[in-house]
Amino acid sequence: MDANFVVMGLPESGKTTFLAALWHLIEAGDTDCHLALDGYKGNLTYLNKIAEAWRTFQNVPRTPYGEEVDVSIGLRNQITGERGTAFFPDVAGEVFDRQVIDRRCRSDFVDAVSADDGVLFFITANTHEDFLSLAELNARLGIAAGVAPINVGGAAPVTNNGGEEELGANPAVHGRDWRREDIPRQVKIVQILSDLQRSPFAQRRRRVAIIVSAWDLARSMNMTPRAWLASHMPLVDQYLRTNSIAFEHEIYGVSAQGVDLRNAAAVDEAAKLPQSSRRIQIVGSEGEGHDLTLPLVWLMSAKE
Repeated sequence: MDANFVVMGLPESGKTTFLAALWHLIEAGDTDCHLALDGYKGNLTYLNKIAEAWRTFQNVPRTPYGEEVDVSIGLRNQITGERGTAFFPDVAGEVFDRQVIDRRCRSDFVDAVSADDGVLFFITANTHEDFLSLAELNARLGIAAGVAPINVGGAAPVTNNGGEEELGANPAVHGRDWRREDIPRQVKIVQILSDLQRSPFAQRRRRVAIIVSAWDLARSMNMTPRAWLASHMPLVDQYLRTNSIAFEHEIYGVSAQGVDLRNAAAVDEAAKLPQSSRRIQIVGSEGEGHDLTLPLVWLMSAKE
């Protein structure tokens, strides 16, 4: 039986770079991997464009929000013969961001998720935004150092030097108001996952392969991807572990680019590799390697 997978993740979580490297890997066939190309639907020009950027060590261009480039890639397991389709819906991650903020999503996306057999969910290892200090948060909101915090319900009103009550923050002093866009990344991730278990989505147990992208940023921590998630995304980790009835999950650390493009020396070394696909780094429960298709192999191995 063919399996279908939906790719999800917030903006800048690594989906497009993963797609570029995956397309190169299964099309070029320059290194061993479990899955082979078994057809596709979507914009071939777009796929070739991002794969060429990946091959030539350029930043893979992100998809502008609102430009629909849905891509479906058919895959075949070269050992077992199992088949599957990975659906990258509107690769721009803003579609998932807006789902949390506006509580809306496209009907065709609902249909795709309702028919899926698993989810490939991307989380970036570049998580600095979720760990801002109070000083950094105040700076982000435009609040000057030493300024009294914004008055909240129940507290005595703040008075100005003339003795008049200021019922609320002065934006010129306190900065802008908090917005829904400021929701921490891991809160958004939990919201997206929890949405899958309520209407309009079909409610059932799903397999979720968590992809921690930009894994090269986490390598020096000497942690497994599972330990990294528990340490840096504790809310996501706890949600997945306490909702095992709804989700069976596996976690992979992935560096699809394989090198920091700002490091000229590292790029030069990577360019000397006999196969471009050897740049790819993936860490999972099976160990380390270069086969970017392993998470999809795990999703396809679900027992009926």
